[in-house]
Amino acid sequence: MEFMNYLQENKKRHLAEAAELAAADRRDDAVFAKIRANVFDIFLQVGDKSHKIFEHLKIKWANEKALAEEHGDTAAAAIEQIKLEMLYEIEKELKANG
Repeated sequence: MEFMNYLQENKKRHLAEAAELAAADRRDDAVFAKIRANVFDIFLQVGDKSHKIFEHLKIKWANEKALAEEHGDTAAAAIEQIKLEMLYEIEKELKANG
């Protein structure tokens, strides 16, 4: 249950950050904070903390980032990078506190 609390708290934290940034008219940063929250939400919804889900998402998001970079879509590449960073953060937490 500790891992689920970690996911919930970080989702809430990033959503609160998104609201603050939006209120400060920092729309792009608010969107990035929402993306971070969404990655935590994926794991809350799926409830799967197996190695398989991490590997699947790493491959998927890395491929999407590479495709965006190929097409010169820096915004999409940045989004995929954020998703990958959150994925690594969650995986690190799971390994440390399983």
